[in-house]
Amino acid sequence: MDPAGRLEGEIIRDAMLSVSGTLDTTMFGPGTLDESMRRRSVYFTVKRSRLIPMMMVLDWPEALNSMASRPTTTIAPQALLFLNSAEARQYAEAFSQRLTAGSVSESIDRGYQIAFGRSPTPSESKLAESFIETQAHRYEQDKKANPRSVAMTDFCQSLMSANEFIYVE
Repeated sequence: MDPAGRLEGEIIRDAMLSVSGTLDTTMFGPGTLDESMRRRSVYFTVKRSRLIPMMMVLDWPEALNSMASRPTTTIAPQALLFLNSAEARQYAEAFSQRLTAGSVSESIDRGYQIAFGRSPTPSESKLAESFIETQAHRYEQDKKANPRSVAMTDFCQSLMSANEFIYVE
């Protein structure tokens, strides 16, 4: 972790897998170049001709040279990764499936507990409920299947995109 508090790319990816409930905790064994693997990021094989795009955007160390310290950037492609990547959406879908039991407010509270280790403030809870209701209503109008489920996936994706998820105070 850098002094400013941002987590390294491997930890961010591992955290996304963890909150989604899809992290494979199997230890040891060979590495892989398969971007869709669910094991910890330490099991990625580093091959200079086939670098993992998600990890490169999140400041994976340079594969050609040794480095005294890892750079930490804040760039638009990182935000776009959280918003538009297929992997982030898959993690958000799996995360939302962990929250389906109970009311919307219970799901919001559980989502905050899993992602941030705390309960939402009353303001955050109200905003989250409003967001989920608005999204579900829009998806109903667009005749999407399972509008509430898709709205909950949007909510989970927003939790994993939040600064609180990728920075340590």
